[in-house]
Amino acid sequence: MWLAQSLRYIDFIANKGVPFLLFIEMIFFLLPNLVVIVAPIAVLISVLFIYNKLITDHELVVMQASGLGYWQLAKPAILISFLFTIIIYLFNLYFLPFSFRNYRDIKAALSEKSLTSLVQVGQFQTYGKYTIYARSQDSQGNFLGILIYDGSQEGKKILFMAEKGIVFNKEEGGRLRLINGNRQEKDLETGKPSILYFDRYVIETKNNSEEKDGRFLRAYERNIEDLLNPKETLTPSARLEFISAAHQRLISPLYAFVFGLLGVCFMILGHFNRKGRTGRILMACIIACLIEIGALVFLHTLKYSNLMISLSYGLVIATIGVCCLLLTPWANGFLKMSLPWRRS
Repeated sequence: MWLAQSLRYIDFIANKGVPFLLFIEMIFFLLPNLVVIVAPIAVLISVLFIYNKLITDHELVVMQASGLGYWQLAKPAILISFLFTIIIYLFNLYFLPFSFRNYRDIKAALSEKSLTSLVQVGQFQTYGKYTIYARSQDSQGNFLGILIYDGSQEGKKILFMAEKGIVFNKEEGGRLRLINGNRQEKDLETGKPSILYFDRYVIETKNNSEEKDGRFLRAYERNIEDLLNPKETLTPSARLEFISAAHQRLISPLYAFVFGLLGVCFMILGHFNRKGRTGRILMACIIACLIEIGALVFLHTLKYSNLMISLSYGLVIATIGVCCLLLTPWANGFLKMSLPWRRS
């Protein structure tokens, strides 16, 4: 989703002089979120692939015949899953909010840097509190048949129409000199309209920097402390959304550990044979998907937030507990007798 939004700015690079390195920087700041999403899935797929390969080559059979128990066989998968869990925690707690905050800063800068540098001929474009339309553009870069809606003044609606718009002072954010046009204004309180005809009129199109500095940080831009104890006064729904986002960030790294345990349990428990491995692989993938979907549903059911948050943690922790229990020697004989898909 984030990558798709970033692709919208390719036109600015191609036609509006925005540096290509700035676009690369935007993509770079989206990578931590991609790592958080892909890493648990990669752990599951790698565990299933490697252990399936070991079974196919009879290496796992030899290791078990030599006296290695389930814990010894599962240790590599458990260690790699634990390592990825730690890495994802680092991304979630530190890199993710930092990267999203920088991504939105760049995105805002593209929209707020200069209205004149981002206008597209033949299209209505909204940047900040301005909406602008230009019918065409001459060889010197001047806009022809220009229409601008200015919503920067509270309590007033202002509309500019002009035959031509000339851009100057680009290095300072850009100003637009309108030629032969009119300024239409309506006071929202009194409803009184007014119109001013002009030969020349200058519009300052650069947004106020104070507005950018004071922008509201969304949930994915904040660290855990800000999510659980925000400084701003929030509505009850926004407060619940922040709490949900905080717990989502705390619980999502555990998916890597859960998926690794699921994969290794389905591949090594019971007898080894050439039959039924496809079914076990699919079953591991389905259960992993159901666990993640269930946790997400619980976390985003805000009506009973305390109960649902507890259920989401309980689902993940219970899965870890069951998998660890199944790897114990106590469960060895029971599994060999009771799991139909693992019998020789």
